[in-house]
Amino acid sequence: MEKEIEFEFLGQVFIFKSNAEEEEIKEVLKYLEKKKEEIEGFKKVPAFKLAVWLLLQVAYDYIKVKKEKEEIEQLLKEQVIKLDTFFEKEKNYPGVCVNR
Repeated sequence: MEKEIEFEFLGQVFIFKSNAEEEEIKEVLKYLEKKKEEIEGFKKVPAFKLAVWLLLQVAYDYIKVKKEKEEIEQLLKEQVIKLDTFFEKEKNYPGVCVNR
């Protein structure tokens, strides 16, 4: 069910509609607030520059997580191939029962 969401960020009020769960939205806003605080810790910057910096930080985090996911998927594929090879060899030995 689509619902209207209103929040304040960088001194601006934003209103949008979303089907996302309220907890997911809260998690996103908390993440952005944390990133904003990290950046503000360095020096005070205008809201526009802060928004662009946040965008770059979020994009960086996304790319990093995407690469990690791809690496994990590749490792899992390699392990599945090794297991398949192992089971193929094992089923050729008499007295060994391998159920698939």
